[in-house]
Amino acid sequence: MAEIHHSRLADALDRAVKAAPKQVLQSAALSRSDREILLDRGYLQEVFKGWYLLRKPTDKAGDSTAWYATFWDFLSVYMDERFGVDYCLSASSSIDAHTGANMIPSQVIAMTAHGGKMVLTLPHNTSILVYQDEKNLPDSVEVVNGVRVMPLALALCRMPPSFFENQPMNAEIALRAVKSVDDLARVFLEMNSPTLAGRLVGAYEFLEDKERATQLARTAQAAGMILDPVNPFTRKTPILTGSPRLISPYVGRIQALFGTMRGPILELFKDMPAQHVPDPKQYLQNIDAVYEHDAYNSLSIEGYRVTHELIAKIRAGTWDPDGDPKDKQQRDAMAAKGYLAAFQLVQKDVKRVLEGESAGGVARKDYQDWYRALFSETVRAGLLQPADLAGHRNMPVYIRASRHVPPPYTALSDAMSALFDLLESEDNAIVRAILGHWLFGFIHPFNDGNGRIARFLMNVMMASGGYPWTIVRTERRSQYLAGLEAASVEHNILPFATFIQEEMTVDWNKEPARR
Repeated sequence: MAEIHHSRLADALDRAVKAAPKQVLQSAALSRSDREILLDRGYLQEVFKGWYLLRKPTDKAGDSTAWYATFWDFLSVYMDERFGVDYCLSASSSIDAHTGANMIPSQVIAMTAHGGKMVLTLPHNTSILVYQDEKNLPDSVEVVNGVRVMPLALALCRMPPSFFENQPMNAEIALRAVKSVDDLARVFLEMNSPTLAGRLVGAYEFLEDKERATQLARTAQAAGMILDPVNPFTRKTPILTGSPRLISPYVGRIQALFGTMRGPILELFKDMPAQHVPDPKQYLQNIDAVYEHDAYNSLSIEGYRVTHELIAKIRAGTWDPDGDPKDKQQRDAMAAKGYLAAFQLVQKDVKRVLEGESAGGVARKDYQDWYRALFSETVRAGLLQPADLAGHRNMPVYIRASRHVPPPYTALSDAMSALFDLLESEDNAIVRAILGHWLFGFIHPFNDGNGRIARFLMNVMMASGGYPWTIVRTERRSQYLAGLEAASVEHNILPFATFIQEEMTVDWNKEPARR
């Protein structure tokens, strides 16, 4: 009987997979019996009546991760099925898509050629607002995240002046990301709008992109428009500095976030200035003394069940995965051995920093070595493929229970270069430490190990200012993750910076080892 039941489940799942583009399917695509067995065994998640996601039965009820990971896939399948080619995201939602907005939106707005107005409530406080506006549907669209969006130039031209006041970061990234201002000129000429032309010219003048401002002004004047440039931004200075053009919107967002978050960190740590390390040897001995605490807490935060006895066994060289079958089966032990190897590499890098090398430069050269050290033991055990040590991820990644969406893998090289450029040019060690940690996790360059490497990165930056090696305690994991989420989603760095400040004060010489 059990074999028959398993066979029914396997057959139902096979049919569901074939009927579910992007893991999304309508109830009509399944027979009632298939739907019932898949729901009963946890392979289907109802989005709303008649629509489902295929999911892993191991996903916890109420966990938002599976939904956030498939949000854009669901949206693309649903909108294509419901409206075909007769829809497009609104100007504001299109700009979010074009500029690499880093989180799942609470609401996506779309215009359609038919169907009236509706609000579709979706899981985890997300929704779609659809309204009928056939007249304003653009003649041409682009596809981003699988959904139909306005071209960036058109979306910018359709945004009201308040956009530049209320969302200056998105506005600045969008203006700098436009590939050709000819596209902007074409829109304001078709609309015959000297007001729009003046707003765009004023915006580029504010961004100190004189070439684009002049090009737009001359085009408008050649068409007979009387131009009155008006700066739509209310900020005194641009968020981004340096080159007026962006390599990618993801780079622009990282640079902008770094720039806007420096000030709050400097203010918070104004009474904790950096100090010269008079005795580098003693500093390194202090790091060595807290290793077991660091390994226990850092691995426990990531969900590994690691004891101090195991850490000590590995450090003493008595863990034997080749000779002891019990040791060979311990993934947690492999993680701990990899952590020791990476920790030792980081210690060597701290020594280089204390000898005067640039902390950002050292980390740029070696962070991938830390990653390889973390996982080489697991690869040798056959639990990971050798290709997993190649470097940056080559697929999307999602952070459990977070609305933050890391950049696509195609943007990782540029994003990581931007991060290390910022760390190398930053003259304040505590800013390097806190923003280095947070932005490393924000980018999430690897499939696994990002948290551990972010904490290593933070401590290399800490050393450059004479700050102590700082351990994030596993019992404060929820506050730690909440601080990271506030920075990523709300762009508020203070909860995370305050959390790190508190963890810096722990005297690990007085903390008993956990057995």
